[in-house]
Amino acid sequence: MPLERGKMISCSVSPFSTPKKTAFRLMRISQVVAHYSEIRGGLLVHGALAEWNGMGVILAGPGGVGKTTASERLPRRWRSLSDDTALIVLAPDGTYWAHPWPTWSRLWQGDKPGSWDVQAAVKLSLICMMTQNKEDRLYGISMRQAISELVDVSGQTFAILASGMDKGALRHINLMRFQNAVALSKKVPVCRLELSRYGKFWQEIEKFLVSRR
Repeated sequence: MPLERGKMISCSVSPFSTPKKTAFRLMRISQVVAHYSEIRGGLLVHGALAEWNGMGVILAGPGGVGKTTASERLPRRWRSLSDDTALIVLAPDGTYWAHPWPTWSRLWQGDKPGSWDVQAAVKLSLICMMTQNKEDRLYGISMRQAISELVDVSGQTFAILASGMDKGALRHINLMRFQNAVALSKKVPVCRLELSRYGKFWQEIEKFLVSRR
């Protein structure tokens, strides 16, 4: 149960007895922390976070679309911060920043847990909704589509925290997430990224980022 003390959130948990229970409880804690950020206008999304020249880019999409593989393919001039989940926060000045977020499924599945510097925030410059294709291409999508897909990739991170909530609480959270997605899509470009198996998809992203300077 989270307890708020000023700007600090304290979470008390019992000892962990198995790796799966450890993963489950840590996932719940991280989602509680993310939820407090969402109350303030943020979103926890199913997407890999990377940085190029000080600009944050999220590669978002459902499981199996290739977020982790894409992160591993980025060249050295890029910095991969997380490969599965990112927390978007709304700053007091109205800008959006993104934090890398842990991939708890690794611990759940018994894989090497990994390490993420959740304090390493970068200013968010682009959100790419990923699909696989034969050629690499980046293009804009309608705001309606952007909002729909933002709601979808944020909902994918919410399943565990939603367990046991009543319908009224769920309705309130879903409405809040929708409103946050609307506000985010007005400030940060959301594009479709089609990427091939071996192409240099990051070059399409770089061209877009340079064009907006």
